[in-house]
Amino acid sequence: MVLWFKDNAGIPLYSVDVRDKVSRQPAHWSAPEVFGSRAKFNIDKSPASLLIKNLKRHDQGIYRCRIDFRTIQTQTYRYNLSVIVLPEQPVVLDRWGRHINGTKLGPKEEGDDVVITCRVSGGRPQPEVRWLINGVIVDDQYEQNSGDVIENRLLWPTIQRSDLNSIFTCQTMNTKLVEAKETSYVLDMHLKPLTVKVINAPGTLVADKRYEISCQSMGSRPNAIITWYKGKRQMRRTKDEILDHNTTVSVLSFVPTTEDDGKTLTCRAENPNVNGLFLETDWKMNVVYPPMVTIQFGPTLVVDDIKEGDDVYFECHVRANPDWKKLQWFHNDILLQFNASARIIQSGQSLVLQKVTKQSAGNYACSAINAEGETVSDQQLLRVK
Repeated sequence: MVLWFKDNAGIPLYSVDVRDKVSRQPAHWSAPEVFGSRAKFNIDKSPASLLIKNLKRHDQGIYRCRIDFRTIQTQTYRYNLSVIVLPEQPVVLDRWGRHINGTKLGPKEEGDDVVITCRVSGGRPQPEVRWLINGVIVDDQYEQNSGDVIENRLLWPTIQRSDLNSIFTCQTMNTKLVEAKETSYVLDMHLKPLTVKVINAPGTLVADKRYEISCQSMGSRPNAIITWYKGKRQMRRTKDEILDHNTTVSVLSFVPTTEDDGKTLTCRAENPNVNGLFLETDWKMNVVYPPMVTIQFGPTLVVDDIKEGDDVYFECHVRANPDWKKLQWFHNDILLQFNASARIIQSGQSLVLQKVTKQSAGNYACSAINAEGETVSDQQLLRVK
């Protein structure tokens, strides 16, 4: 006979009777309140073994196998069965004790602290609970909360841009017989732009001609929003293109005017998810255009009271980029030839007519020439009494 006992019990929980094997099969009996159909003693193999299926927590204990023989001394063997109860899957809580769903941690900003708690319930023996970042153990200090709940609170201070997509893993285990249970989260971050610059900008702009100017920003997550300004006025005619996950190019289409020469275009890149942080770059416009020319009487003249023998002078006002190279004067559309004996003198941007006669009357104009062209002013009528 083979009899199995547990702990100090005097009543067997399983038995095999082979005393009358010649006439019938061995008689197996399993206590229904202990193993029932979960246990089977196999005597056809050597060594004979007791197979217990679907192990339960309460199956743990010291088992005693007693073998009774017909003619020799009874033999007894003892086995200490330890039943490991695996812990439940770890759950992760934020700093306010709320369960974090999904697989994403954040999004966070640079300089933020990551404060998360891993909570594990159950397990015998008591499981270890530890934090790993990118597979490296960073915190293995845990404490028992209440009942069979164990917690490990991780403080990971002042995260940096380099921490983006780091994997935070809570791991628990209480045996090497099975793989550790894990719950992992990927750190998501909102990042400010790192660079902003105007690219492929022409050295000069021709007035009244349409141009497309590009501005590129890199490093923002999600991609930066780019806005253009001329002075304080926002430029609206833009189109954006996302080149990759952190590079954005904005193309501004505009027509510069002569008034834009020397003014500044500003390209601003910002991540609206990162409060108060943006980058700007300025680009000073060099707008070239033909001369803009006006003619006026000298400010001290009384235009309606000019008579023969008076001195008359005109001023030619020129605004040009690049600067004018040549200035000319016309009388009744005829180019004036200057000579002191004729009392027709050019001085800088002024025309001086000394001791005018009635032949001096008529329409006067001036013209200026630069690399962009020539411009003739409107005419100014001179009356001589």
